[in-house]
Amino acid sequence: MSFVEYSRLPFQNEGRPTIVYLGHDSMMPVKVQQGAQTQTRYGVSRHSTDLIGQRYGSKVTCSKGGWVHVLHPTPELWTVSLPHCTQILYTTDIATITMMCWS
Repeated sequence: MSFVEYSRLPFQNEGRPTIVYLGHDSMMPVKVQQGAQTQTRYGVSRHSTDLIGQRYGSKVTCSKGGWVHVLHPTPELWTVSLPHCTQILYTTDIATITMMCWS
């Protein structure tokens, strides 16, 4: 995957990642594949009939009548859409990690 290359027809190649935009606070990364489907709160979006052949920025209708936007994965969208977990670091751990970064 490359964020540098941009094409208007993203779904000619299988396995191409894309961002499904559900709303301002809800995005999900999806790898487009023939025969696959993505479940959203607006219903199912089938890759072979709904996504393949669409342009980035297109409005795609889901099975429950709702719709989503299909966006090109930029570094910012990719970072926002991935699930994040937190990790607690204690002072001694931070000191060790910092020292390992310098060596």
